[in-house]
Amino acid sequence: MPVVHTVHRPYYGDVFSKEKTHYYPVLWTDPVRRNTVKLRAERAEFAEAVSWATRTVGARVTLPALSGILLEAGDGKLTCRATDLEVAAEISIPVQIDQPGTALLPGRLLSQLVARFPDAPVQLSGDGDRVEISCGRANFKVRGMQAEDFPSLAGPAPGAAQGVVKADAFARLVSQVARAASNDEGRPVLTGVQLEAADGRLTAAATDSYRLAVRSLAWEEAVDGSALVPARSLQEAAKAAGEVGGAVTMVLEDGQVSFLFGDRRLTTKLIEGSFPNYSALLPDAHETAVVVERAALAEALQRVAIVAMGQANTPVTLTFGDGSVDLAATNQEMGDAAEALPAEVEGEGLSIAFNPTFLLAGLEATGTEQVRIELRDGLKPAVLRPHSADGDVDDLTYLLMPMRVS
Repeated sequence: MPVVHTVHRPYYGDVFSKEKTHYYPVLWTDPVRRNTVKLRAERAEFAEAVSWATRTVGARVTLPALSGILLEAGDGKLTCRATDLEVAAEISIPVQIDQPGTALLPGRLLSQLVARFPDAPVQLSGDGDRVEISCGRANFKVRGMQAEDFPSLAGPAPGAAQGVVKADAFARLVSQVARAASNDEGRPVLTGVQLEAADGRLTAAATDSYRLAVRSLAWEEAVDGSALVPARSLQEAAKAAGEVGGAVTMVLEDGQVSFLFGDRRLTTKLIEGSFPNYSALLPDAHETAVVVERAALAEALQRVAIVAMGQANTPVTLTFGDGSVDLAATNQEMGDAAEALPAEVEGEGLSIAFNPTFLLAGLEATGTEQVRIELRDGLKPAVLRPHSADGDVDDLTYLLMPMRVS
């Protein structure tokens, strides 16, 4: 009959951390080893799989199992899984399996070890309590955690609505829009990006109440649905899309959305609540339109904004008129700064002040050689759009609230 013993086992929430220890009941079944696993994998594939999975492993976790990567060997492949209860990552790679099994190993420790392995096959063997990992002349014996404590990962349900979009287009859309999401956890709805799929297009919108970014693109294979996705999770999916390339399959379900990249999957919970009706915020007309070189304006903005350092909420004022845009900033402690650039100005000249960080983010989001700025007056939101003489640009709209200058 098995006998239960209590043993002291270090908790590897952080690599080589000595701050925490936990006690676990271990079920000894000697002389028969429990849940034995033995496999051989290519180092590059194994390292990439571990790196992929650890992107969802948090440095601080409330449940010890969440700091680990679940390794499951069977049917000629090794599946690596990790989650922080909000986002779940999964990847499968082909391996040579001598004994199928499961092991839960400390994620960050495993990641750092594998990243430094020599260029040789990786061999992994042992039971769930102690796993031996060797690569070339390097050999490690890693204490595992209770695989039974690892939470189950909910994958896409059969028959769930799916859409396909080009990976590079998806990564670009997220990069342009997610930067406008809020970091204030006190307003969780604003920390997400609203995704709306309808009429053959995917539209993404984000706002922190000071700015709003909206962009859409066409599906390769269309789907209908909506989801309020945490910006951090969406940025992870976009990063993966840029790395893997090809196409991204999105699975929209109640309470979660999954992003599929071949043999990889990222699933995230959705944010509860209603996203603001952002379409009502978009102006339908403007009094002044300005076209200016984007890089030149961004560089001038960065120079002028230097005087704002050390003084919070110091705006940069832009004055449009007479074929130029004049930038100015004043800091009572550091002094003044000003610079002028040539610009094409249509309509009445005016002055408007912005948070320089938010304005710079909008300029970076457009990505074109020129940017178009549409204004009504100095107290109403301005709209930044990509601009090109041939009109071949993204349909990005970056709305920015002005700052009041006393």
